[in-house]
Amino acid sequence: MTVNQDNKIKERIKELRKLLKLNQKDLASQLGYAQSTISEIEKGVKNPTERFLISLCDKFNSRLEWLTTGEKPIFRPEAENNAKPISDIFQVDADLSYNKYIDIGDGTMLMLTPLVNEYAYAGYLTGYKDPEFIEELPTHPIYVNKFHKGNYQSFTAIGDSMTSTDEDTIQDNIYHGNIVTGREIIKDHWRSHLHTHAFLDYVIVHKDGILIKRVIKHDTENGILTLHSLNENKDMYPDFNVSLDDVYQIFSIVEVHQKRKR
Repeated sequence: MTVNQDNKIKERIKELRKLLKLNQKDLASQLGYAQSTISEIEKGVKNPTERFLISLCDKFNSRLEWLTTGEKPIFRPEAENNAKPISDIFQVDADLSYNKYIDIGDGTMLMLTPLVNEYAYAGYLTGYKDPEFIEELPTHPIYVNKFHKGNYQSFTAIGDSMTSTDEDTIQDNIYHGNIVTGREIIKDHWRSHLHTHAFLDYVIVHKDGILIKRVIKHDTENGILTLHSLNENKDMYPDFNVSLDDVYQIFSIVEVHQKRKR
């Protein structure tokens, strides 16, 4: 679905914010966006996305028609407040998946995943919850034969911590510049053991950076992951523990793009 917007939509978003007696920081926090996104939308630097408008309507019972055309009333009648949320009507993925699909025939589709490349690493740590930031990332395609539930994202591997010369593990190497695609594991599942028997390697979005590592132990009682590098140089790449309290996201790696060296 495409939402038609006129050039006064930024003024109505600002008007709604003031009616709700919220500053830009508070509105951004309640919607899960960065304050800079709200500021840029209100200044007209950035157009609000369909996802943003729907989130705004669902959160504050405002009318999409008013936001997009100025047609009053501003808020939905109380009788409509218990109706299906707008996000259900417009089928916005409840998992906040940013994946898009292109049918290329013969039962095959390209799934386009947001790509966090080397230059986006630093920004991702502050922007990973901001849909505007994610939607502006480049995309990486992978071939699939069905629609997949959940949120898939891709990351460019940096460094050689996941490269080994051991014949038993060399086939698992992730080389500098490879693109790994992972499925996000929602936080509710972090209290259970990660499926390390099925997925060996993970992308860990940690407060100090984005880590691509093998998980060799998951202490569910204390919320601790033990991370391992394939590189045999343990002076440079020792095993180490991270607290899940310091982790923002976890992705189980399902595909590595570029043929692995042997």
